[in-house]
Amino acid sequence: MSATTTSHPMSEVLRLQRDAFHRDGPPDAATRRDRIDRFTHAVVSHADELSEAISEDFGNRPQTLSLVADIASFALEAEMLRRGVSRWMRPRRPGGRLTALALRAARLPAWVEPSPVGVVGVMGMWNYPIALAATPAASALAAGNRVMIKMSEAVPRTSEIFANAIHDAFDVEEVAVLTGDVEVSKAFAALDLDHLFFTGSAATGSAVMQAAAKNLTPVTLELGGKNPVVVSREAIKGRDQLRRVAQRVAQARLVNAGQTCLCPEEVYVPEDLARPFVQEVFSAWGRDLPTLFERGEVTTIIDEPAAERIRDLLTDAEDKGAQVLGSVRSDADGEEAMRTARLLSPTVVLGVTPQMRIDTEEVFGPVLQVYGYREVDDVIDRLATRPAPLVATWFGRDDGAFRDFVARTRSGGVARNDFALSNALPGVPFGGVGTSGMGKHHGVHGFETFSHLRTVAGSDLPVSLARLLGGPGDNRVLDAVRNGLGAYRSVLGRRLR
Repeated sequence: MSATTTSHPMSEVLRLQRDAFHRDGPPDAATRRDRIDRFTHAVVSHADELSEAISEDFGNRPQTLSLVADIASFALEAEMLRRGVSRWMRPRRPGGRLTALALRAARLPAWVEPSPVGVVGVMGMWNYPIALAATPAASALAAGNRVMIKMSEAVPRTSEIFANAIHDAFDVEEVAVLTGDVEVSKAFAALDLDHLFFTGSAATGSAVMQAAAKNLTPVTLELGGKNPVVVSREAIKGRDQLRRVAQRVAQARLVNAGQTCLCPEEVYVPEDLARPFVQEVFSAWGRDLPTLFERGEVTTIIDEPAAERIRDLLTDAEDKGAQVLGSVRSDADGEEAMRTARLLSPTVVLGVTPQMRIDTEEVFGPVLQVYGYREVDDVIDRLATRPAPLVATWFGRDDGAFRDFVARTRSGGVARNDFALSNALPGVPFGGVGTSGMGKHHGVHGFETFSHLRTVAGSDLPVSLARLLGGPGDNRVLDAVRNGLGAYRSVLGRRLR
């Protein structure tokens, strides 16, 4: 079941956690803060070991990337959860203060109470193995739940260090970390959990959802998609502006070697400026890549099947007429060395058509598709026919054209003039829509995802609602309801006129 510290079968871990949840009841704010602190300390105190293990699992990944994107980002999120949990878990007035007062005056006191759901399962993803497992897990702890975490089988060294660190800080009744292969992941998704959080591809997300559906387990999916970037003509009026935008897009595509669900995949540029834009993208890569190679800061593709899938997408596109332009030129020995090291040359693809697999498949590698457009409306119309991505990016001013773009497109979030802003700022909800995911987390949004907003209502009236609805009937009540509906019908008629 697990290569690490807990020897209990998964079903036994679930039983232990559920029994403990019912035995102890919802934890108070102090207990939740303590759990968040212990969980965060377990991660942060092993930051160097974890970042080294991530690099080993990848083949090579810069320590700075892991410390910032996996450890520090999680620590900031955990601190936000800790500071907010006391406020978020308070009972809430139904419908606002006036409604609550009116109900109390009517001798019908009621409130809405955020309640933990029970045992939450988290399925992490290999591309940011700590952040994508620890962040939702901390949100679930803030909401008062017990947590089971299944780490990705693609990062075994990282998973072992993380699991041991967490199990040193927690009894299995509070938090358990499970490792293992794909079969373990399938069994985990089929557990009778109270909520399941999954990060990964749309195809795997669909399979996870099917497994969870057998138990009617609520599911939150964080997926991805082909994130578009639209460069407005206003943003690149001069060569310096063009260069700045191209550099930002080029650098964004290299984050984690493109193995990031928020990375740009498709770039739409005014038709007459598409070629100069591509030239500036290659110039940016040409400036950055030698330094990255020299300093050992080039991230490798996670494994050979992933690298081969990207190569196949490029071969398929080229065979069907696309221009596939690599940024790194090398002799046969150099190309073989890059292939062995799972290093892919950052690439631009031009002339993509619907017949090519790359038109619809998420690349998840350092590849940009660039399209020229005549009118922004043409781009918006195209995006309307495609699956909603996790993020759509606009380069340009916050003007009418940008607001129109926001209003007429669907995506998990919208960023303007930079990479992933809509999903990276503190306090904003992180989540997709349609094929890029369902549900959201981060901050209070994560707290509410893993809480049940439970209505508690009472009556101090001498009259029973059951008597009113279940009869025997009272003609006075019947007349009053008819008169009320008649008056409301008149109000609606006046509105419609």
